[in-house]
Amino acid sequence: MKLLSFALSLSLTLIPVQSFAVTESPTPTPAVGDSLSPTASPSASSTPKASPTPTKKVTKKPGPKKKPAAPSPPPKWPPKGFKVMDDIYWRTPSVETMMNVAAGDSSLERAIKACKEFSCGRIQVASIIGCVYWEIESKVIEPNPDIPGSFLTMGMLRTLVKTSAAKEVATVVLRSGVAYSPTVAVVPTTVVCHQDQTSERVPSNSYIGR
Repeated sequence: MKLLSFALSLSLTLIPVQSFAVTESPTPTPAVGDSLSPTASPSASSTPKASPTPTKKVTKKPGPKKKPAAPSPPPKWPPKGFKVMDDIYWRTPSVETMMNVAAGDSSLERAIKACKEFSCGRIQVASIIGCVYWEIESKVIEPNPDIPGSFLTMGMLRTLVKTSAAKEVATVVLRSGVAYSPTVAVVPTTVVCHQDQTSERVPSNSYIGR
């Protein structure tokens, strides 16, 4: 099986868990103003008057021609702020970035909403070549109360992500099976860009607790 893969260093990829929430900004209601000005009606007069001076016709100047919309620029490559290993690019996106991407992606928005209930991690991945599907393995950890600065592994998470084109950035929510807690973190350890089809369900999250 042909694939691209690499392992992430735990010390470099600790992802503090955030509770995602999608809030909708209230839509302002436009004020309704009077759009029509009152029109004066001419009054009739029996007294003859001098011939009116002919009125010059006002010729409206044509408005400026609308320029056609410029095509969207191609995505920059390599993507800014990403780390790279074995032709795979990755980074931990900010919560703001996640929310901006989710604004145009209903499935990602639903995945983020699930993080109110479960502890989640987040990652963005891309590859020079397209991926039939992505496989991301993660550790679910919590602080060790007996040894400051160390962590206990609560379980392992395996996330499968749908296909992506060459140089396309995939934004992924790593949803564990652990109830949400601000002290729990989901840390990706391995990322694989698969080039062959799979019979497994994609996308999916499989959590195995210890």
